[in-house]
Amino acid sequence: MYSEIIPPGTKHGAQCGYSLLELTIVVLIIGIMAAAVIPSFFSATDQYKLDLVAEEIAQALRFAQNESRRTGKHYGATISQTTQTITVKKWDVTADPVTTELVPYHPVSKKSFVFDADGFSLAPGVSISNSSDVFLYDSIGRRSSLIFDPEGYPVWIMNAGVNVYRLLDGSVALSDGDNTRNVLIAPITGRVTVQ
Repeated sequence: MYSEIIPPGTKHGAQCGYSLLELTIVVLIIGIMAAAVIPSFFSATDQYKLDLVAEEIAQALRFAQNESRRTGKHYGATISQTTQTITVKKWDVTADPVTTELVPYHPVSKKSFVFDADGFSLAPGVSISNSSDVFLYDSIGRRSSLIFDPEGYPVWIMNAGVNVYRLLDGSVALSDGDNTRNVLIAPITGRVTVQ
C-alpha cells in the first residue's frame, strides 16, 4: 500500500541532495562575490550622502530665487562655514548695510528655512568645505551671502540700493573627507546646479 516516489534515473535507496563539499564551494563563491561588492556599496553610499546634502543646498538657493521672482522682493541666502548652515532670507535692501528682513518658512516643514549640513542625520560626515566666503562679487570681493533681485539675478546691493554688484562666482564646496560635490550658481542667470 505504501510506495515511495523515486526520482527517475536514481537507484533504489540512493541519497538525493548536495554534498558538504558542494555546499562549501557555493558558500565560498558567495563570500568572494560579497567581498567584491561591499566596498563599492559603501562608496556609493558616500556619494549618495554628498548628493543628498548638495541637493538640499541647491533647493534652498532655488527656493530663494523663485521667491524673488514670485514676490518681486529681494530674497537670498547666507552660507556659513563656521556653523555649517545655509539660511534663506528676505533682505531689506533699503537699509545700509543690507539687513535680514525675515527668514521665510520652509514650504514643507513650515519652520524657518535654515538647513544645517552638520546636523543632517541622513548624511553624517558631510560638510561645507569652502576655505573662504562662497560668493565672489565684482569690485567688492567675497561675501558669505547672496541676494536675488526681483528678476532672479544674483547680485549684492550696497548703499541702500544705489550700488548693485554682479556675482562673478558662486560655488558651495561639500566634502565627506574623500569625495567632493559642488553647488554652482551661474553668475549671469543665477541657475543653480550640482556637480
